[in-house]
Amino acid sequence: MDKGTLLALLEKFRQGECSPEEEALLSKWLDALEQDDTVPALSAIEMRQFKKNMQQQIWPDATFRPRRIGLRIASVAAVVIPLIIGGYFAQQYLRHPSRQLAQVSVDWQTVKNTSRQLQRIVLPDNTVVLLGPYSTIQYPSQFPDNTRPVKLTEGKAFFDVIKDTRPFSVADNSGVRTTVLGTSFTIEASNALHISRVAVATGKVQVERQGNKPATLGPSERLTFSEHAVKQDSVAANDLLAWTKGEIILRNATLQDLLLTIKNQYGITATTALDVQQGNYTLHIPATMTLQEVLDIIEKISYRPKIHFSMQNNQLQVN
Repeated sequence: MDKGTLLALLEKFRQGECSPEEEALLSKWLDALEQDDTVPALSAIEMRQFKKNMQQQIWPDATFRPRRIGLRIASVAAVVIPLIIGGYFAQQYLRHPSRQLAQVSVDWQTVKNTSRQLQRIVLPDNTVVLLGPYSTIQYPSQFPDNTRPVKLTEGKAFFDVIKDTRPFSVADNSGVRTTVLGTSFTIEASNALHISRVAVATGKVQVERQGNKPATLGPSERLTFSEHAVKQDSVAANDLLAWTKGEIILRNATLQDLLLTIKNQYGITATTALDVQQGNYTLHIPATMTLQEVLDIIEKISYRPKIHFSMQNNQLQVN
């Protein structure tokens, strides 16, 4: 229901002129909004100000209230103002500058991790980032007043986001954008393999890419965008965070998952003519192992398809 229709119904409700059908419509609208937990939290000051504004729109005469109401419609009257505020902010949230990087002059800092070790970065808002090996991140030297934009241009990073009224968003080169207010999650992005992946450790995130319906992910949920498909699945919390603790864990992984792990951990891009959606690989090894040691293990455990690796001109071939 749009705001204009809602306000018209509320005015009829205030005058005691709502039909049973219109009262049912208001009740249905309340049910839908009570179940909506995607509206970002507001500060106490923001809530008071907008509540005052909305009260002036709905009930200019604060002494007048509807009389002919049932118990259910009474509950609508009791909560309708904060819900309208929530609806208003939901619309503003979707239009918020965080949905696209702020259109202001921003002094971007670039950090490239050229080692095989994790690199710890503290962003201007005190959000902590664990930047994976051979990964690159960009962020402003100071976040704007209304948004906290970050770019992961290549590789893998874990974000432990400080809660703030400003949305925190991470974009990669493929156009995948992840937006939160305060939570922790991992993002992987490989330009060469055309893969973007988001996995949530705590809280909730919203993930979107042009041409795809936005998705909301909770703890242990994961969303993968590949060249021709979008896949949502779940991952155990310990497995999700293993790479931040010096371990490599794969369970029932496809060849695509395997190649992405090799790219993130060793900075090597592999090419293959095999179907990367096939395979069923389970691996639990320390991240300190050399690339050759890992490849030897994978060759021994692989089947359907059985794979072999060869290195040519610093390019890993998978046959």
